[in-house]
Amino acid sequence: MIELPATLSVQEIEKEVMSREDVQKHLNGATPKKVIVVPKKIVNIVV
Repeated sequence: MIELPATLSVQEIEKEVMSREDVQKHLNGATPKKVIVVPKKIVNIVV
């Protein structure tokens, strides 16, 4: 689980999540087709 400040914008949340080493490990070098951000709730990454 990743906890971020609730004041971040959608773009800032996506940037922070995608820069995390554990997220990159799970992507296995794949490029996400879509990143869905629901502020204050969840981030989904579609590969």
